Order: sequence, then structure tokens, then C-alpha cells
Amino acid sequence: MTMRVAVFDSYVKKSNGDTAHFDIIVPNGRHSEAEVIAFGRQHLESIGEGSSTLSTRECRFCHIEEPSPAILDGISRYGYYILEMEDIPRQLPPAPTRTQLILHIRARSEQHRFANFRGWDEERLRALLTEL
Repeated sequence: MTMRVAVFDSYVKKSNGDTAHFDIIVPNGRHSEAEVIAFGRQHLESIGEGSSTLSTRECRFCHIEEPSPAILDGISRYGYYILEMEDIPRQLPPAPTRTQLILHIRARSEQHRFANFRGWDEERLRALLTEL
């Protein structure tokens, strides 16, 4: 039987104003939320962002999936795996994509950080972003 993993989506404000975006991946059902947050804090320490805040406001369970071989290897070595996403810059780029609009909303709004934006058109996303 293949191991299933729980994925926790994280958005953490960095010291330079950008937002670090990463997933904390753990074996499903084997770690408490507090342990997952501790893994995320270890990661932040390792990238020089140890003073950044990480709590359930910045990190939340997202989904369960079957892991890739690289994730399985990381979990067997460390007990968890960090999947780094691209940092979200503090400034929205010119002519942003829909994805960039959503990431900027999530980086700036605790209320919308883990919202489902399916069905939202670009105009509605831009309007929300200007309200933040």
C-alpha cells in the first residue's frame, strides 16, 4: 500500500516584505498541527527567516495526495518534506496573470489566504486586490 501524505499550504511574510510560499508535507495522520508548524519553523530558520511568524493563520491543511519519490525520500530522511514554491514579491508585477493576482490576494489577506477562487474572473480579483 502506498503512503498518503497531508499537504499544508503556507504563506509567510519574509523580512524583505516578500511572501515565502511553501508546502509542508507529512505522512497523513502521523503528525499534529503543532508538529507541522514546528517543521515549518525549522524550514524558516534554515532559510534565514527564523523571526518570521508561522501559525495556523499562515499555514493550513490543504489536501491529501500520493507522494512522489522525492517526497518519500525526504520524509524517510527527515519525517517531513518542504516543497518550495516561488516567493510572492511584495509588488504586483505589471500585467499580472490570474495566478499572480490570486497569490497576491493570499499573501496580503488572512481572510482570503485559503479561499477558493474558482469562478472568479480577473476583474473581480483585481477589485478585491485594490480593497486590500
